[in-house]
Amino acid sequence: MPELPEVETVCKGLSEKILKKKLKELKILNPYLRTKIPVKIESLFLGRHVKKIIRRGKNGLIFFNCNYVIIFHLGMTGKFKIFLKKPFFEKHDHLFMKFGKSCYLLFNDIRKFGSIDIMRVPIDIICFRGLGHEPKVINSFANDICTKIRNSRRNIKNILLDQSIIAGIGNIYASEILFRSGISPIAKGNNISKKRLERMIIEVENVLDLAIEKGGSTIKNYSNTEGSLGYFQNNLLVYDREGLSCLICKNLIIKIKQSGRSSYYCRKCQR
Repeated sequence: MPELPEVETVCKGLSEKILKKKLKELKILNPYLRTKIPVKIESLFLGRHVKKIIRRGKNGLIFFNCNYVIIFHLGMTGKFKIFLKKPFFEKHDHLFMKFGKSCYLLFNDIRKFGSIDIMRVPIDIICFRGLGHEPKVINSFANDICTKIRNSRRNIKNILLDQSIIAGIGNIYASEILFRSGISPIAKGNNISKKRLERMIIEVENVLDLAIEKGGSTIKNYSNTEGSLGYFQNNLLVYDREGLSCLICKNLIIKIKQSGRSSYYCRKCQR
């Protein structure tokens, strides 16, 4: 958390506010995140205009009219905050930027698992950081993805979290995708039929599209660039519903641990 829908929502929010604007100020307030913010970021982008902001997996990329790109990852608690006048800095603010005459941007991260990095262009977006297919295009690669999954003895929940196969899925959406696909999170990849995996691939896009439409999920700390919460949590069918009745069959939703993460599912609906 945040996952693909939250990062997509943040990228859209940033685009609405800073696209085509000139970077007037940039200051590192606290360089210590998951990786240290590069010092030369303060000079590389000054006076440059934002050309495009895109998402790849759980990463956001801010392209300027220069030879470098700013890459951000929100980690667990990272967020961008936008102001119309210069803000007071707070304890967990890490990066400050001013665009145009009166657009101020702060990157805040309480737990410091996020990152702000730079990369020289051109960037190979397809092979970017070893990421797999984007959910929007996985239908075109369904056979390849199904083959990889059916050749694996790992449980399907961990396979969905493997960013080298499908990029952007995290713990919350993996549980939701599997429920809507009727697949148990403990099922091994090599024991799942191709037909059921093809249904799962369809549900990957359905779930993530709905989550983006709802502005993502706010379970703990997430908010968008306007400080607003996401609302997909109101559409969650199994995640964080341990002990509650399944909305389909009325059996109780159970919670298990898989590789240190919580998985929620219905034993009856997900056989």
